[in-house]
Amino acid sequence: MAQILDFSKSVAASFSQSISIPIVASPSSNTLAQFGLTTGTGGNVWLDASVGTQTTLGSPDLLFTILRGSTAIFSITASALSANQFDPISFSFVDSGLTAGYFAYTLTVSQVNSAVLNSANLVGPVLFSGLSLV
Repeated sequence: MAQILDFSKSVAASFSQSISIPIVASPSSNTLAQFGLTTGTGGNVWLDASVGTQTTLGSPDLLFTILRGSTAIFSITASALSANQFDPISFSFVDSGLTAGYFAYTLTVSQVNSAVLNSANLVGPVLFSGLSLV
């Protein structure tokens, strides 16, 4: 049976429509949230993210990336809805086979299609959490 070793979270915005930050075009990215976790040898870290976006022009494609330290360990692309609609995006990932130690996790987002014809804002919530299991 798995045991909880550590838990951490980063909450940049708790509510929908509580922020309005333009999402930058790739290769740049917005850093959404960061935290650190202690892990055990052979342990797993369950990572969960919820981000609210709103399209301001066109139909932007957004690339969400989770980094462990400076290494990308997971990415997912989401296509935003039509203009001015709130789009809640949620996803989870399990980082497995870790060594014992302390690791920093970062959640980023960037727009991967033309920023001239497409754009979106982060509007909240922006929640990122992790649970270390051994």
